[in-house]
Amino acid sequence: MGKFIGRHFFGATALLFLVGCSQIVEPVVLPELQKEATDQEAFEINLQALSFDAAKSLNAARYDRLVSKPGAAFSADAVSEASLSKPFLPSKSANTPYMLGIGDEVALVQYIDALPTIGSIVNGVDPSQGTSSERQNTTTSASSNMISTSGRVGTDGSLLLIGVGRLDANGRQISELRDEIRTILIRNGQAPNFQLEIEEFNSQKAYITTDRLSRSSASNAENISAVIPITDRGVTLREVIATAGIDFDESVLTIVRVKRDETTYTIGLSDLLVKNSKELYLKNQDHVFVQSFSYQPGKVFLLGGVKPQIIPILPESRQTLAEALFAEGGPLAIASAQRSAVYLLRGRNPVQAYHLDAQNPVRVLVANEVELRPNDIVFVSEQPISTFNRTLANIVPLRILLRDIKNSDIP
Repeated sequence: MGKFIGRHFFGATALLFLVGCSQIVEPVVLPELQKEATDQEAFEINLQALSFDAAKSLNAARYDRLVSKPGAAFSADAVSEASLSKPFLPSKSANTPYMLGIGDEVALVQYIDALPTIGSIVNGVDPSQGTSSERQNTTTSASSNMISTSGRVGTDGSLLLIGVGRLDANGRQISELRDEIRTILIRNGQAPNFQLEIEEFNSQKAYITTDRLSRSSASNAENISAVIPITDRGVTLREVIATAGIDFDESVLTIVRVKRDETTYTIGLSDLLVKNSKELYLKNQDHVFVQSFSYQPGKVFLLGGVKPQIIPILPESRQTLAEALFAEGGPLAIASAQRSAVYLLRGRNPVQAYHLDAQNPVRVLVANEVELRPNDIVFVSEQPISTFNRTLANIVPLRILLRDIKNSDIP
């Protein structure tokens, strides 16, 4: 009876062993080629050979570095450089005419043939009247027959000028005031020989706040805030950055944001400093924020028939696929790795899989031409014999047990 049971166990084991061999010798394949009854997201994968042309195309891809996004607890995260520095600027950004406002100083110079009396110049307006914000200064020059006066736009929006009177100035262009003064002088029988200019720009301002990481320590920041006066010639964002002494530092990612009303515009400092970059003119009450982010090492994932690993890569080093494959303790240093089935996976929906036969010395040169990018996946298949040996190692103890049963040598 024992011999009968032993023969049947041995026969069943042999059958299972032979059936299993058809799967044992199958190499490890990419997961997307197997159908799995799971709810995991499905990815479309396109397969092509890794050639020198493909390597050139891969290297042209932007090196999307990761940066540390500031925040507390769960809000702190690592995000891609591209997501922070994607340019968003107004479709149009021309220098608009300056509108006078409260606090602006205006100077008027009249040229006359003969000096009249001060009384006739004032035309019934007493310079001593008005608030301190509406002060006037009057100087005369007999040699040049010139009368100069200046005034400040008051809190009520009016401007008082000797020889002209009170004018509504708030929200108006200087050219509009010139037209009105010309009409007044002609109506008073005076020659409209005058010059009207804005002497001080006090009503319109923008602001800048910087949070620049210092070169000596990425954990320290230099906080600077300043007020930017806006004049009739306009102020561009590039001028403001240059005036604030913010220079380009490739060791950190510097982002410039302009908050205008309810909209925030964004541009990377490196893009802003490009020679032909679009000019952005600041407007009244714009707030410029300059912030720096420290870079994090990128990650390349090594999977397949080798020990899973995460390979850190740095943008300044630009590691290649060959460096990852042939590194000490790397995937091709493992005897179980199938050198003819190496894949570089990049992208998402679809994922592009580039096949490399690392057994061919010429094709290995291609791997040396391919720069790795963050979130690349290097997939190395496993040797079929390695899978067979592991399965055989599990079968041997079972065969010993069956032998002992056959010989009735069970303790």
